[in-house]
Amino acid sequence: MTDLDRVTLLDQLLRHVREDLATGVPSDQITADSPLLEQGVLDSVRTARLLAHIRTTYGVRVPPVHMTGEHFRTLETITDLILRLRSQTASL
Repeated sequence: MTDLDRVTLLDQLLRHVREDLATGVPSDQITADSPLLEQGVLDSVRTARLLAHIRTTYGVRVPPVHMTGEHFRTLETITDLILRLRSQTASL
């Protein structure tokens, strides 16, 4: 997997959520710091789809211990989680 910088990863996640998750929320209202759970952007099904996207696109498996509202609060926090998990995997 290629090394992604934070800005590129965040942009890709934002595009995926806006275009592929069919949230019912207007795409211009979904930003990097939007509260995803409170806005109804993420629910259990869309979170599962996002996790599958993260796994297949970025090669990162999110352990159940990290599947929390804190880590999935915004696309910013999800980006940070992915980068942290990737760096942990790379150092093994």
